[in-house]
Formats: sequence, C-alpha cells, structure tokens
Amino acid sequence: MTFRIGVIGCGWIANSCHGPAYREYASLHPQFELAACCDTEAVRAETFRSAFGFKKAYQNFEEMLEAEQFDAVCLNVPPALICEIGCAVLRRRIPLLSEKPPGLTTRELDRLIETARENRVPHQVAFNRRFAPLMTELKKRLAGLRTSHFDYTLTRVGRNHEDFSTTAIHAIDTTRFLAGVDFAEVRIAYQEEQGVNGPFFNYQVNGMFTSGASFHITICPSSGVSIERAAIYCQDQAFILTNNLGPDIPGRLQHYEKDQLITDIDAAACCGRVENYYLSGFYAEDSEFFDRIQAGLPFPNDFPSAYQPVAVMEALRDRKVTLDLTTPSFGP
Repeated sequence: MTFRIGVIGCGWIANSCHGPAYREYASLHPQFELAACCDTEAVRAETFRSAFGFKKAYQNFEEMLEAEQFDAVCLNVPPALICEIGCAVLRRRIPLLSEKPPGLTTRELDRLIETARENRVPHQVAFNRRFAPLMTELKKRLAGLRTSHFDYTLTRVGRNHEDFSTTAIHAIDTTRFLAGVDFAEVRIAYQEEQGVNGPFFNYQVNGMFTSGASFHITICPSSGVSIERAAIYCQDQAFILTNNLGPDIPGRLQHYEKDQLITDIDAAACCGRVENYYLSGFYAEDSEFFDRIQAGLPFPNDFPSAYQPVAVMEALRDRKVTLDLTTPSFGP
C-alpha cells in the first residue's frame, strides 16, 4: 500500500537536513511516495520538489492539504509558524512530524497537545540530537549507571541578532534526554554582551534532576567557534562526547574509567556513514516517524516529551532566574 507524505516548508533545514533523508528513505521503501511539498516562495518549493523527487509543489499549505491525501506531513517552518500550521494539520487527522521547538511558549505547546489529543493523531517532535548515532550510543552506555553530573556546552558564531532561545533548546533537551529523567529545579544566570546589533545574552543554566544528579549548561550565541559538547560524570567513570559540528566533525565519544580510556568511538566509524544528515540524527528521526506510523506503534518523542525543554526555553526568553518544575500542576 502506498504511503504518501507532504512537506510544508522548503527552506534551509528542509534542503540540508530532511530532504536527503526523505530521498534515501524513499529509495529503500518502494511504497513510500514523496507526494507534494509547499513553500510560500514558489521558486523555493519547485527547487525542493525537483531536488528530492517530490511529485508536486504548492505555494499555499491549505491548498495542498485540500488537494492531496497524505498519510503523514512533515513541518519544517520557522518556530513562530509551527503552532498555527501544526494545529491545522492535526485537525485534518494527518500524522505530523514537527520541527523543533513545538511552539514558542508552553501555551502554544498546550494547543498542539490538545489538538493532537482531540483528534487522536500520532505525532513526533523533531529534536534530531535524540537520534544522532553517538547520542544514542551514549544513552545506551549510561543505562543502569548512577550519574552525578551533566555538563553541556553549546556555542555559535555571530548569532547575536535573534531570539537564540529556539536554538538553545537543543542543549536543554539533549541534557534532559541523556539524563533520562525530568528536571526538578532550574536556575538561570544571564551575562549581557554588547554586539554590533545591540545587546545579547549568554546563558548559564544550572539545576538538579529528579534523580539527584546536577547539571550545568553553557550557551553562547556569539563566540569564536560553533560546538556542542557533553560531559557526564559517574563514580569512577566519565563520558565525553563531541557532536557533529564545527571543528569536532564528525564527532567522538570517549569513555574513561579511573583515568583510563576504555572506549574511543568516532561517529563515522560507529555508523558507517559520513553524511551530515545521518551523523546529526535527521535520517533516524525521520525514518522512525515513518516506520512507527506504518507499524501502528506509539510515539515516545511526542509533544508532551518536549514540555520541560519548551518551559526552560520560554524562561530564557522571559529572563527568568528560577523555574520550579516539581509542582503537580506543571506539565501537559
């Protein structure tokens, strides 16, 4: 039986990260049809259609949803558009894979969650770090260990002219993903810097997980290098991960025990691939979404799984200094 997908949004994230994943998945699954794509810029939609093998291109997503019969829709639009367009897709009872963050605020996320529940629609949020080969390998190695502290660093170059919270959420979500438990308390410190386009902030996010482990997240939008690095400490053991970014490409995972290097894994050697869309987790997140829909499986990476990261992202934007996530009323 044919499985037809539609794509809304044909910008950078779609072209560089998801498009190659859709094309590869289609090449491996004969029943998978790249039915249609849409972008408000007609040239961009047509370029994406031609590059990745979609059958039709549209300029209006509502027109596309009305004309086509999809088994799933992938939403690759800017954060400010995700809630409205996502809810429109969900109201049509079409399974949805949404780029991160799923809404700019917890209120928008509540709308997405409620719309999905009312219409009983399968959905997944696209936090690609959750699917990156080295991240999933590290997650496996942490299983069963009592962790003491998580340290995560995310830096970029020249990103001092925008709301950086929607990128910072990667560090927040990945730290929580690796811990495998919820945040219990969060404290945030802000360091104001003066950029060419005005002031911007570096963030220091600290706190505790419900497991008792502590965490520290450093986020700098305008530094001298783009990196993402994680360090996890247990009694007598430590794990150091460099992500597939900047000077650390393709990424590396090292496991130390009592000062001895036990394991040293190169990301490309780990999975046998060198493409960015594979090493960064985009292929795995897209393929899992398509596989789970066709098999009728549940979706652990759904909108509610993003609630705490979105709450912390919103706190960064609002310049809050503390966030108590233990109250019974907090959550979807």
